Amino acid sequence: MKYTSRLLIILLVFIASCSPKGFMFNGKSAQQVKVTDIGELFSTYNFSSEEKQQLNNQIKNTDLVNEIITYAKEDAWPDAINTLDERLKVRPTMLKYNFYKIATAGTKTIVAVPADKNKHMPSGFVPKGPMYMVFASKAVISK
Repeated sequence: MKYTSRLLIILLVFIASCSPKGFMFNGKSAQQVKVTDIGELFSTYNFSSEEKQQLNNQIKNTDLVNEIITYAKEDAWPDAINTLDERLKVRPTMLKYNFYKIATAGTKTIVAVPADKNKHMPSGFVPKGPMYMVFASKAVISK
């Protein structure tokens, strides 16, 4: 009986350690990425019709695409980063965000900045709801 209990405990610990710790987006695990240059951020980006179609083709969820379009603008971001003047003061801190690649559109990469993966950030930086950012793809690399 002791052997079975020990084996069960070891199995449970193993299963817990294998569970996904990443970020799930649209039912799929999103790749954590590193942003190398905050200056390559498009803070008021307007997606073209073609880019919207590319997003729809990749994400296959119109509601999520609309959410990205809405929350990928600076006026939807936390107070510490919702203006260019603020962002210019805190670029090194912004690089500490945990970013997750969710789609590409042309030469742009869209990343999610989930609140639950960014609790380590100062309070003025943590998103209160959905948060997305659009970067030039050249500034987003695998982590």
